[in-house]
Amino acid sequence: MTGSGDRSQRIRTALSGYQGDEQQARNSFGSSDASTRRLAIGALERLGCLEPSDLVTALEDPDPSVRRRAAEASAKVPEIDLRPLLADPISSVSEAAAFAIGEQMAVDSIELLIEMAAGHEDPLCRESAIAALGALTTLDHGDRDAILQCLLSAMTDRPQIRRRAVLGLFQFDEAIAHEALTSALSDKDRQVRAAVGDLLGVPVD
Repeated sequence: MTGSGDRSQRIRTALSGYQGDEQQARNSFGSSDASTRRLAIGALERLGCLEPSDLVTALEDPDPSVRRRAAEASAKVPEIDLRPLLADPISSVSEAAAFAIGEQMAVDSIELLIEMAAGHEDPLCRESAIAALGALTTLDHGDRDAILQCLLSAMTDRPQIRRRAVLGLFQFDEAIAHEALTSALSDKDRQVRAAVGDLLGVPVD
């Protein structure tokens, strides 16, 4: 398809989600153009016609932007297993998968999220993993101690990751978590200090 043809198809696909045209959206889902396939996911989602089988297919798409969009859409579909995408070679895909797992509250992903939080080279992936782990602390499972240790270790990472860790640590009653929060009141990053101050209800400079 020519460049102008791709553009026309993308426009039709984007509009299909607003015009109730499920058939157009499904036809676009099989397009050879990655941008069109990505738009088709959004169109089907908007129409309420996005099936788990559509997401399974899209999560294996050769184009990372399609995989990332499918991961984002999977946040609302807890039966979709996103664990394989945590090891995706494209960091933006892994980051989206970690975020979506947190939204799914998928406790079977905790071990992999801890590995990502502790060792992924991309700080955005580490941040997303810490955020997901923080969300998972609200559930009753046997991995709370492992999550706690991971969050404590994250308090030596970059500021944005420390801010995420602070939110997770606030979910714990353990003295060591409270000590970490108290210490963070003097964190060198003002936003970290502010986050802790808001949670603990104390003023910070």
